[in-house]
Amino acid sequence: MAMMKAIQIHTFGDANVLQYQEVERPLPQAGEVLVRVYAAGINPVDWISRSYPLPSTTGAAGVSLPYILGWDLAGSVVALGAGVTRFAVGEAVYGMPRFPREAKAYSEYTAVPISDLARKPELLTYQQAAAIPLAALTAWQALFETAKLQAGQTVFISGGAGGVGHFAIQLAKWKGAKVIAATSTRNMAFVQELGADIVIDYTRQTIEDIAPEIDVVLDMVGEDLLRQASRKVKQGGQIVSLSRMHQGLGEQLAAETGAHFTFILVHPSGEQLTEIARLCDAGQLTVTIEAVFPLQDVAQAHKLSEGRHVRGKLVLSIE
Repeated sequence: MAMMKAIQIHTFGDANVLQYQEVERPLPQAGEVLVRVYAAGINPVDWISRSYPLPSTTGAAGVSLPYILGWDLAGSVVALGAGVTRFAVGEAVYGMPRFPREAKAYSEYTAVPISDLARKPELLTYQQAAAIPLAALTAWQALFETAKLQAGQTVFISGGAGGVGHFAIQLAKWKGAKVIAATSTRNMAFVQELGADIVIDYTRQTIEDIAPEIDVVLDMVGEDLLRQASRKVKQGGQIVSLSRMHQGLGEQLAAETGAHFTFILVHPSGEQLTEIARLCDAGQLTVTIEAVFPLQDVAQAHKLSEGRHVRGKLVLSIE
């Protein structure tokens, strides 16, 4: 049997449970392609899923251990499953397969449903492409699928410098919205460069003192920011949260202000990734990578991500 290198966990826990091991290479089934993974993106859900099973948010509960982590990937198609005509061997692709089920992006090869894949942005490297899917899809689905953000509306983004936030700012500006973003002092200039119209240093300022009325709130970090934003959201406005821990509070605040609250969990979409790739190649969407780690140094990358101060994204290189 053919083998490959991958990162597995045999139990849930801290970064020490991550094991760099040799495992059996998968075969693509009908409707799938086998991808040689050259880079994998790191997201907070990766280390949350590593730490403990969360059936309501990650789908990690009930999986058979050992479990291979990771969802964001970019690579090359090396084999086709039965019935696949959309992709060809040798094509460069990227995606967020199977989320929230096991996708095995932290490995040299993984089998991916073709519906979850898109052709890689031509102008980006594999590492840049791997940093995009989960964060950009989350921003796209929150702003456009759920909140129905329109040109001329005002959106507040609570974590402007992070993975989702730095894409959300750019996507909202592309749509023609006015963007208010909160971030820490060290990231003020970075968030301004992304296109935010108003940048709030949440360590020194409050939304109520600075922001005009808001049509859409994208809630990611901090209950304090959610409380402040809810007091500025228009009646009938949208509060979209990525944090299930904020769901009860968000529903309460929305009821008090006449807004609509929705918690969302990102879902795979090759179709949306195709649109995102088009924006990347047109220079309308850029990706920021703070650091790249070799696959075997994944524990170091997880520890950095767990600090919650990453600017943009972290990526694993799988050469």
